[in-house]
Amino acid sequence: MINKIGILLLILALTLVFGSCHAQNQTSINNDPTEQSEPAVTLGKVSSLQSNVLNKTVPLSIHLPADYDNSKKTYPVLYMMDADYRARFAMLASTLDYMSESQQIPEMIIIGVDLPEGNRILLPTRENQDTTIPDGYINFLETELIPHVDNKYRTAPFKLLLGTSNSAFFSVYTLLNNPSLFNGYFASSPSLMHIPEVLQQKIETGPLKHDTESRFLHIIYSDDEGLTNTVSEFSRVLEDHKPESFTYKVDELVNQGHVPAMDFTQYLTALYPDFNPLEDLNTLDKVTQHFDKLSKRYGYEMLPPVSTLFRLGANMINRQEDLVAGEKIFQYSLQVYPEKKESYLGMGVVRRDQGQLESAKEMFEKALTIDPDYRLAKRLLDRLQQ
Repeated sequence: MINKIGILLLILALTLVFGSCHAQNQTSINNDPTEQSEPAVTLGKVSSLQSNVLNKTVPLSIHLPADYDNSKKTYPVLYMMDADYRARFAMLASTLDYMSESQQIPEMIIIGVDLPEGNRILLPTRENQDTTIPDGYINFLETELIPHVDNKYRTAPFKLLLGTSNSAFFSVYTLLNNPSLFNGYFASSPSLMHIPEVLQQKIETGPLKHDTESRFLHIIYSDDEGLTNTVSEFSRVLEDHKPESFTYKVDELVNQGHVPAMDFTQYLTALYPDFNPLEDLNTLDKVTQHFDKLSKRYGYEMLPPVSTLFRLGANMINRQEDLVAGEKIFQYSLQVYPEKKESYLGMGVVRRDQGQLESAKEMFEKALTIDPDYRLAKRLLDRLQQ
């Protein structure tokens, strides 16, 4: 079981980091106003969108992959409700960065929808079960926010909706009312006790029942929240009426409180269970075939990470008899990642070992053009010039 104090300390630390990213004037520890410093970590930026549907300005929180500006790739998009909860947004952004950098999942864009009025605004009113506001937010997502994001960023045709507590109710409500809006829906500790009869009716006769596309819903909650019976009844009805193409998963955690802190890691691990498979992909053909299969499954082009190609190429080069295979790997890496320093460094080593020293020098210099502080490229270039 994860230590709850440790989780709280992590969230606090991330909150401080995220807050520092938006401060315009960073000063040193000695409070000298003449000494400016840059934040050590950047976890997002604040934006907004004027909504005609909601008749207000909607604050947004945006987090892009680290290599977004230097690549031409497209990225799946995770839409997060409740992004004004800064600790939560920072935790998700840093988790996403860590898991993608360690090759557990592909990179993603996070678009956070801030709810300054509180996430209760996404619930139907208690008095008359009026769903005007949650219906309005679905309309806002479909007709304004998603088109805006697709127009402004390089997005892949794969979208996810994440909600927590009351906004997790909204995630489930959106699935049952407009399932085609997202490929997948995450709901942490969803407030499913609201309008259960309406939700049941939507499951039995609504648009999800006739949806033929592959979609999924993943619910996570803790056993100490009092949600067990509610989620169980919802699951029973859903299992009886869901279409064959729909995947449903529920995880009840032990003693983790409302909106368990590790939910996002479990969502991503379940979503991409074999992104970095256990089997040894020890040739370029095996690597590209694996990611071709993933691309077909998820509906967008998913390329092997540059680090996967670099490691495979390095293994080939270290065995001199496989230098031809190493050259093929780094030619492919240059083709799909012309902006990555690792592609040029790897090809530089190939050219060096082939005796093509001028070409090797050009490759190392190109890697240093991309990253002037790339120590390995500096060291290899210095050795080449000695």
